[in-house]
Amino acid sequence: MSAPSTTSRPHPPPKPPTNLSPTCIIADFALLAGTQKITIAPLAIIQSRARLILTYEPIHIGEGCIICEKATVGVLTKPKEPPTATSHNDNAGVTLDKHVTIDVGATVEARFIGEGSTIEAGAKIGRDSIIGKYCKITPYSILPPETVLPDYTVVYGNNQQRRQKPGLEALRKRTHEKQGEVLRRLIPGNLAKWQ
Repeated sequence: MSAPSTTSRPHPPPKPPTNLSPTCIIADFALLAGTQKITIAPLAIIQSRARLILTYEPIHIGEGCIICEKATVGVLTKPKEPPTATSHNDNAGVTLDKHVTIDVGATVEARFIGEGSTIEAGAKIGRDSIIGKYCKITPYSILPPETVLPDYTVVYGNNQQRRQKPGLEALRKRTHEKQGEVLRRLIPGNLAKWQ
């Protein structure tokens, strides 16, 4: 009889350091990859097959954010200049403020996305961009790196822009919260897997 063969499986990559709220939901098949820290605030939802890339810079996801399937959040390419001790600050990485929605297939490398903003399906937000509050990036729009958008901006078509009138923030927030309530009932979370 021959001896049983021993096949060695490659070890899984290390889990990134996390600071997770107990009320956030991370679907079992979401991907958190890299060595930088991720902070996820209460009531945030990371759907299945969403990718959070923590290879080069940390990510902070604010309260009530929703990151949909196949969305990618994080810096995807190595910085041209490595950070130094004097250049490092608390604003490094990708920050999503409260109640941000990153829709299916969108890619976000932005430095900051303001409260209540929506990045729709297939949109791409370039590295180090700053998006104001209650902005809307329509499907398949592409914003180049270091774009700065003021509050209430809608980007559509071939990067054309218009401003929305303020005043519907409470309604938008309530709609977003209802969507979150439904998703929390539908998506089983598995926080133990990520801690």
